[in-house]
Amino acid sequence: MTKLQLDGDISAVVLEQAETGSVHFNWIAQKALAGMTPPAVFQRLPASPDIPAGPSLMPEHGSGFHGIAQIEAHCTATQRRVRLGRPVLEDKGSSLCVTARDAALGIEVATAFSFSGDALVVNTTLTHTGNSPIDIRRAASALLPAPDWAAEIITHSGAWGREGHEERRKWDTGRIEQLGRGGRPGFDGGPTLSLTEPAGCEIRGRWLTLHLAWSGPFTLAAERATDGSAQILAERRFAPGEIRLNPGASMALPEAMLALSGTGRNQMRTTLNTALRKTGRTLVRPVHFNTWEARYFEVDEASCIALAKDAAALGAERFVLDDGWFKGRRNDQTSLGDWTVDTAQFPNGLGPLIDAVKTACMEFGLWLEPEMVSPDSDLYRAHPDWVLGWPDAPLATGRNQLVLDLALPEVCDHLFTSIAALLDTYEIGYLKWDCNRDLYPATRDGVERPGAQTEALYSLLDRLRAAYPVEIESCASGGGRIDAGIARRTDRFWASDATDAIDRLRIQRAAGLIMPQERLGCHVGPSPNPMTGRQLPMSFRVLAAFFGHFGIEADPARFSDTERAILKRGIDLYKAHRHWMHAGQLVMASDPADDPDVQIVISDDQSRALVRIMRTDTPKRPLQPRLRLTGLDHDTCYSLVEFALEGEPVEWPLGEYSGLGLMTEGLNLDPGRALTGRLIYLERTG
Repeated sequence: MTKLQLDGDISAVVLEQAETGSVHFNWIAQKALAGMTPPAVFQRLPASPDIPAGPSLMPEHGSGFHGIAQIEAHCTATQRRVRLGRPVLEDKGSSLCVTARDAALGIEVATAFSFSGDALVVNTTLTHTGNSPIDIRRAASALLPAPDWAAEIITHSGAWGREGHEERRKWDTGRIEQLGRGGRPGFDGGPTLSLTEPAGCEIRGRWLTLHLAWSGPFTLAAERATDGSAQILAERRFAPGEIRLNPGASMALPEAMLALSGTGRNQMRTTLNTALRKTGRTLVRPVHFNTWEARYFEVDEASCIALAKDAAALGAERFVLDDGWFKGRRNDQTSLGDWTVDTAQFPNGLGPLIDAVKTACMEFGLWLEPEMVSPDSDLYRAHPDWVLGWPDAPLATGRNQLVLDLALPEVCDHLFTSIAALLDTYEIGYLKWDCNRDLYPATRDGVERPGAQTEALYSLLDRLRAAYPVEIESCASGGGRIDAGIARRTDRFWASDATDAIDRLRIQRAAGLIMPQERLGCHVGPSPNPMTGRQLPMSFRVLAAFFGHFGIEADPARFSDTERAILKRGIDLYKAHRHWMHAGQLVMASDPADDPDVQIVISDDQSRALVRIMRTDTPKRPLQPRLRLTGLDHDTCYSLVEFALEGEPVEWPLGEYSGLGLMTEGLNLDPGRALTGRLIYLERTG
């Protein structure tokens, strides 16, 4: 029997190979508990296999195990299915590796486990050394036994503009999946699935979250058999015939990440956010101004210069020209793919606007949707063979556009050249990269290739970032593509096309389960909101955007003098605190359905914090329960000040309290009215 242990910062994982050859994954939260992880014991019943199989690493069918197999594949020449042999368990220093091989067919599956902080990172590779091609039906990036305490499954659902709705389901037996078939992760939470024990919440209970770093079709699943054994799965979905592994070839499957918490969802969120920060660039997050909900398609040189001046007066530091700037683009029915400036609207090109933006001490950014093409465009008329679709069926449009086949090298070369021409001609520091429809169908000449589209997108983004120091925002009709795969190639996410501040509280919270707050753009939108019709106070809208990458997406000329003053004060506060906020951790002091919504940003050394309290409805009772905080240092004394967005003074002292007292007894605050918010600053004294 072989037992190996791998340590993270606080956590550890133990793998054990039994005398039968099976390799068991023993869940562990803390290094000190490593000795409490013996493999599961099965009761042998008359109808059981003589040697109970149970879940293990590299599981295979054929020995009485009927759960999820590591790989399902077959040899195209002989029709023989792949069957993995006895795994090999190895300690490779910074990782533990489990390898299993089908000796007859010459295919090998290797899974390496490593830690990024306390996030367990799982990398699986397929290698083919045999003589005949192997067709891969499915293969798991991560396939692990689920903990026996997991009784509920949490996923997210939603639609365009309605992302981030939490779905919690009891899990006793059977299979529950989180699927993405649209060619991009989608609005329903993407490739993320969580398990928890009963009544697990933000600050209590054991939690486990599994995430797949992949921006294409995916499957995440939790499956419990009738014998009580359970597995969790993360994998890229393969279309029929999509993946054929030829002799001598190898294939790296998308990376999976796993976080385990024994003290609620906040700890798990911190673990994943910390790991994701290591994969991205550390940047100052300038205050955005985006033209979309200010002008929509009605953009031109004069109006945009006026917007830039107004935005700069409010404190904006980056001006992003959204859709409508390129040749012939007056609505969403035309011109995608023709990435040249419309001289009817910008007769001198973008130069005068960019000069005005720079004069106002702002950076210039530009909206693009490179993956798409309009049927009414010069590009499509020249290259109708460049789009995805069936050869013998009408092309299916979405938002009046088609999808370019990025897997064609000439398509990616054209896109790189087109974008490079803009970056070479103009001083553009930022690209908003949009993707406004799913892939349907993701075929070329009748052959499905959704994964090739994602891989080609990654390659194009990598090529651009290597050639230009430009920041890139990932937008997919808002939050349709938020995952750790695209995060390695982009710097910011547009979490939703909904700028309604009430909706954004839910949307930002859900997206922030994986992504750090500073990578999630959140903008102050118009009132009434163009999507929901809600009229919300400026102070509420400002506070809703505060715990993200702050921005403005409205016409400043429509703001009253009072609204402008509130917004400017909020921007000044954001600038004063973002340097530590965006290196700190966002924790929740309320659950998703609670009102008020209470969130806290805590500096990495716990010396300061900002508490945001957002009430969306009328309090149930005049007597407000004390507000207990979380995540502070027990032994620290904090001075509390409330920041006021309206009136004078800006700072209202609230007293000094211990971290222990704030977390056990809490703050005694008045109930507040509906659609009001409060921002309280804590700083260590002494």
